[in-house]
Amino acid sequence: MRIWLWLYSTDVNRNNAFEEAFALYRDWGVVGIKIDFMDRDDQEMVNWYRKIIRTAAQNRLMVNFHGSYKPDGIERTYPNMMTREGVLGEEYSKFSDRIIPTHNVTLPFTRMLAGPMDYTPGGFLNVTPEQFKRQSPTLVMNTRCAELSKFVIYESPFTVFCDHPKHVLGEPGSDFLQIVPTVWDDTRFIAGYPGEFIAMAKQSGDTWFIGAMNNDVARTISLDTSFLPAGKYELEYWEDTKDAGKNPTKLRKGRITIQAGKPVKIQMANGGGYVAVVKSL
Repeated sequence: MRIWLWLYSTDVNRNNAFEEAFALYRDWGVVGIKIDFMDRDDQEMVNWYRKIIRTAAQNRLMVNFHGSYKPDGIERTYPNMMTREGVLGEEYSKFSDRIIPTHNVTLPFTRMLAGPMDYTPGGFLNVTPEQFKRQSPTLVMNTRCAELSKFVIYESPFTVFCDHPKHVLGEPGSDFLQIVPTVWDDTRFIAGYPGEFIAMAKQSGDTWFIGAMNNDVARTISLDTSFLPAGKYELEYWEDTKDAGKNPTKLRKGRITIQAGKPVKIQMANGGGYVAVVKSL
């Protein structure tokens, strides 16, 4: 297990001693820093980001900016810049009713195109919009399968999980979280439209992961599997149950054999989703 530190930006700036502090973190064995509450994007702050990223790289520290502006491509120069917020993410469900399924299926076509996105998925207290209320612990307005799909669809090499382990361990879908990667060898867009639905496939080694997420209208779609090399595959899936639109924590797990190139039909509830792991036979 490797340690990241979460820091207020005001603490990083204290006494203008972050160069000394980052060297100390490196000596402690810390591998990354998550810096929060910048909440600005003026020129002075943009320059500050670059100084922080560069100094962190010199000390072999990875960086995650929370409370940040959207990505600007600097990770191409400094790959230690792993991810950043700059998004209306899951934590806003604690104090807002804006994190709705339509918002979630718009992000892959908009904000995510700019770069890695620290959305902080993982809310397992899934409810319908009618059941939702702002509270702590935080409720989430989509099905459990939609929540799982965020770990495939949303790009973030350092993925920060948002919920308390007591809400997750042993619950339906937690087994998928034990196997889903955060970095990928290949990415394929399968189908979708902004604000309606999204289906993507991502490759890790010899295994493909599929994630699909829906807006608030239940739908059936066909997944094009032509991205797979010719042959037969085992597809292990987690899908919405027929009543998941009213009982969002419910899912069904199963296995089927598929042929590369032949479509796979899936059903998603309102606010629903689907994930699968595909391995060659």
